Amino acid sequence: MAVKDQLITATAELMRRRGVAGTAVSDILAESGAARRSIYLNFPDGKAQLVTEATRAAGTAITGILEGLTDDPDPIGTFVSMWAALLDAADYDAGCPVVAAALGRSEAPTAADEAGTVFATWQTLVHQRLVADGIDPKAADSLATTVLAAVEGAVLIAQAQRTTRPLVDVGEQLAALVDIHRPPR
Repeated sequence: MAVKDQLITATAELMRRRGVAGTAVSDILAESGAARRSIYLNFPDGKAQLVTEATRAAGTAITGILEGLTDDPDPIGTFVSMWAALLDAADYDAGCPVVAAALGRSEAPTAADEAGTVFATWQTLVHQRLVADGIDPKAADSLATTVLAAVEGAVLIAQAQRTTRPLVDVGEQLAALVDIHRPPR
């Protein structure tokens, strides 16, 4: 893996665990094994630029997962289960790096803007899937926002409570809500 990619991967992982403010350059270097000058050679604007790139990379990776759920019979359930497994594997100490970027606006405003772009992409993907399932496009628009907000919120609550129960509950309720809007079969 190239040094630039090592720095981006390390930054995203640290953001998942510590947020933007808690992700120090020295920690990024220790996590990535890169030399200090590597940051400034690859990211001339320093930590803020690196955090933005890490947000973009993490967003792209999660977008790929969402795109992979296009043909899944239960995409919400599968996505919720994926988050539950990730949280459990990290002992509830690592959440979504895109949320971390959104919350880190005071330290990295361009990363927060990038998070907004990533969330818009995710909303579009969820919207498209809902419309493909026969849901009215106008209803699918607000449902997509609800799905995204509920899952991301459940991830945060699950971390705080150190249990996957919030994700399970949200997954069940979202499935019921989406079914209300599906046309009869």
